[in-house]
Amino acid sequence: MDQKIPPEFNPDRGLKIQVSDDKLTATLVAKPMWLMGGGMSNILIYEAIDKATIHRDRILMKNVDEAANSIIKILKDNNQVKEDFTMIVAQGTPAKQGENGWIKFYFPRAQRVVLKDDGSADFRNINKYVHVKEGEKLATLFEGIAGEQGIDVYGNPIYPNPIDRPRLTLGKNILPKTIEDAEKPGRQLKEYYAALSGAVFSTDNSLTVSSELNIESNIGLGTGNINFDGTIRVKGTIEEGAVVLCHGSLYLDGNIESSDVTVGEDLEVKGGVKAKAKGVIRVKGDLRAKFIENAHLEIDGDCLVENFILGSKINCLGNIILTGDSSSIIGSEILSYQGITVSSLGSSAQMDTVVEVGFHYKNDRLFTEGSSRLGELEKELEALVPEIQKIKEVVQRSRGKLDETRKEKFKEIFDAYQKKSKTLELLRLKIEELKGSRYNSDNVKVVVRNTAHPGAVIKYRRQIEKITKAQSSFVMNFFPNQDKALLTAFKGK
Repeated sequence: MDQKIPPEFNPDRGLKIQVSDDKLTATLVAKPMWLMGGGMSNILIYEAIDKATIHRDRILMKNVDEAANSIIKILKDNNQVKEDFTMIVAQGTPAKQGENGWIKFYFPRAQRVVLKDDGSADFRNINKYVHVKEGEKLATLFEGIAGEQGIDVYGNPIYPNPIDRPRLTLGKNILPKTIEDAEKPGRQLKEYYAALSGAVFSTDNSLTVSSELNIESNIGLGTGNINFDGTIRVKGTIEEGAVVLCHGSLYLDGNIESSDVTVGEDLEVKGGVKAKAKGVIRVKGDLRAKFIENAHLEIDGDCLVENFILGSKINCLGNIILTGDSSSIIGSEILSYQGITVSSLGSSAQMDTVVEVGFHYKNDRLFTEGSSRLGELEKELEALVPEIQKIKEVVQRSRGKLDETRKEKFKEIFDAYQKKSKTLELLRLKIEELKGSRYNSDNVKVVVRNTAHPGAVIKYRRQIEKITKAQSSFVMNFFPNQDKALLTAFKGK
């Protein structure tokens, strides 16, 4: 039988270099059949690598030597020469990808418009302005980590993907701090804190805190409702329907047209208050305005008005003073704990105008609520008496020998009775205190600098002074325990 003649020694066909798609690996593919009968050595492999233009620095020389030795062994074994032999002979270095940077904010941002049940958009409740406290953490910044360049088997650079490198531009009143990332030791983060309490303003790459909230427009649909702990300054008007909760002072260049306004300190309105008698405007400090019309207000400080109060209801714990020479109170119900001063009280049209002095409406409200609660507690306590009596009888009959379950039950009933009794006694003392504190114990005055018109009524405790004919320029002095107010002529300017 004829023997098969082996192919002619051909290193070009017997040694091939295959490069991976990512160019990071060069693999020797040897076909031993084409290497028989010649002088196999690592030199031949190096030549094949050189022809494939593999960079010398990428060659794995130990692998090349090992591959050459393996092929020489294979050539000695007729059973193995028919099989291809492979080995990685060059290796690149992949690029090390970096980490994108990020910014995390800790206060509400870009709040979306709320849809009501009827499907309409509630643009007012977007809380566009956010208040933060001194020392409050506002944001954390990770600047990112750049990747590292790699190299392929040809010696060409492999570039990492670019990373996001956010930057935060700092405005006023921001305190930066660098810390180590607790989750990834060795990585640094930057934290930013409010240097003072105020309004926080931010974009995607800026941060600032202002001690005051300055609004250069009306408060309405454009701004959303406002809830702010500090001082607010508004260039425009508070539009009807807007909700404003200001824990500091509120300064307004325009008017107040909404009834849903609460101010924690002073309220200064360069225009006037002209609500539609819906809801109550509450002011914890003083109120200053040019006029008040169709509004319901509760004021803890003084109420200072330049021109008029018309068709309004005002409860005030300070003085109500109308400063203008032609100022007037018309068609209103006014209650002042300290006193009232006005140029004209009522009008020639004899519109009902009632003013009352020396009365603390808040203490009266607490007195009424407390009295109602006192009645409820007395009934609750009275309902427990029969049960308490039964328990005493059971204890007497058993001579104190009760099982633990009954003892615990009786103790709960007795404790509840004692607690209600104590609460009842404290409430009685508080109500008795409020009973007297509803009235001002000092002298209070109603001053009319010009005219009090028929239809006007002046009240003090049980005294009711009805103006039946025009009366000019007087001071009405009220003292506790007097039968009738002391009336004197007004001698001011």
